[in-house]
This record gives sequence, structure tokens and C-alpha cells, in this order.
Amino acid sequence: MASDTATQINLSLAFPMAAVAFVIKVAGANGQAPSFHLHVTDTSGNRVPLKADVSPQLADWVRGYTRWLYRSRVSASHDSEAITGTFADGLSPEQVLQGVQDACDMIRQRFEPYNGSILS
Repeated sequence: MASDTATQINLSLAFPMAAVAFVIKVAGANGQAPSFHLHVTDTSGNRVPLKADVSPQLADWVRGYTRWLYRSRVSASHDSEAITGTFADGLSPEQVLQGVQDACDMIRQRFEPYNGSILS
């Protein structure tokens, strides 16, 4: 990525039927690989822990999704609050955008079909 290129993406993928939204933030500048951050909120905007006692669906999903992000060129890890990672070095802004689109598509495929809250 060129040193004069900056990346900043803030988006929220809301799934009202599932009663959650996925907040994704991507930021990078000065030739550094952009960072990736994802957390989940409820319909009131409160953060939702990625734990089985709060949502078995989220707890099950987070492990596989974190590994899957490698396909979007993100090296990631997770804890009970969020998924964090970094895009691969040397990606163009367009490649980062494609990675974000792929990451969003995977979330949509998993959570759009729910027609009831996934929160305990």
C-alpha cells in the first residue's frame, strides 16, 4: 500500500430479527496494514459478549469466523468482547474493501436467516 494511502471504514450490519448488529471498524495509514475490529451490539447499542450464556449462536460462530477471516486476508483473534486483527501487508485499498465485503457477506449469510432474537 502506498505511504500516502489511508483507510478508514466504520459500518454496522444490523439484523433486527436476530436482535443484534455487527460493528466493524477498519483503519490504517502511512503504509501500515489496516487493523480490523468487530464487536456485536444489541438493539439498544449495548455491547454483547461473545459468550455461550449470552448467545450460543454467537459463541459458536466466533471461533470459525475468526479462522475464516484469513480468506479475507485478515489475521485475527478473538476474546469474549471482540474480534481483532490486521489485514495482510501490501494490500491495495481496493483489496481491503473486497476483504471487508467478503467479511460482511459471511456475517449476512449466517445471521440474516434468523427470525427471532439470538440473545438469551
